Amino acid sequence: MPELEIAGLDKSFGGLKAVSGLNLAVEEGELVGLIGPNGAGKTTVFNLVTGLVPATSGEIRFRGRSLRGLAPHRIFRLGIARTFQNIRLFRETTVLDNVLVVLDARSSYGLAAAALRTRRAVAEQERARREARELLDMVGLGSRAGELARSLPYGAQRRLEMARALAGYPHLLLLDEPAAGMNPSEVRDLCGLIRDVKRRFGLTVLLIEHQMGVVMNLCSRVVVMDFGQVIAEGSPSDIQRHSRVLEAYLGKRGSRS
Repeated sequence: MPELEIAGLDKSFGGLKAVSGLNLAVEEGELVGLIGPNGAGKTTVFNLVTGLVPATSGEIRFRGRSLRGLAPHRIFRLGIARTFQNIRLFRETTVLDNVLVVLDARSSYGLAAAALRTRRAVAEQERARREARELLDMVGLGSRAGELARSLPYGAQRRLEMARALAGYPHLLLLDEPAAGMNPSEVRDLCGLIRDVKRRFGLTVLLIEHQMGVVMNLCSRVVVMDFGQVIAEGSPSDIQRHSRVLEAYLGKRGSRS
């Protein structure tokens, strides 16, 4: 059984069909690239999987369970986390608190216990702080835990967003253009980080990325979308030679990235 299975998925916005008859299966432990030109429907697929927008028709199943109609927080608790194309951090809070907010949301104590500082609440809060610092160390931000999120350089903000996603301890991680805006050195570090967290957490990863070097470096399989549909699927080397991909995504001479 695939970790994530999408069958006959459609999403229309008014008269525009953003996703049309999409079929996609991602096996447990895979790192799959989802690529295509701007407007191909890639981020819409992520929004459908995570419950941010409802599907018009079709089915989405995670570990055999249907996700149709589930609220985003319920899907998150099932084990799906994501980052966003446009960074979404709590910019006026600390780096540490950006991660703690996710860990606190997973806690089992209530508001009353937190206010009264019961033994159970204090123990869980202390554990959450340890876990948050470990996650920040993992992404190279441990020394900046007390800084405001908005003070971080762009690449570091991307890493913080990944730490926050990992704080949900997901099974499936959706990364939406994680290398966007990064310089070559930051991109190399990011690729190493993605490999590391995938191994440490035993993750399945679905990656949207326009930097083809990242896709070809990281992914064992690549799925190509255009106009809301899958037009090609295969190994990175197969995709680089695929005629429809060269025309629709890379440009007819293969020069577009």
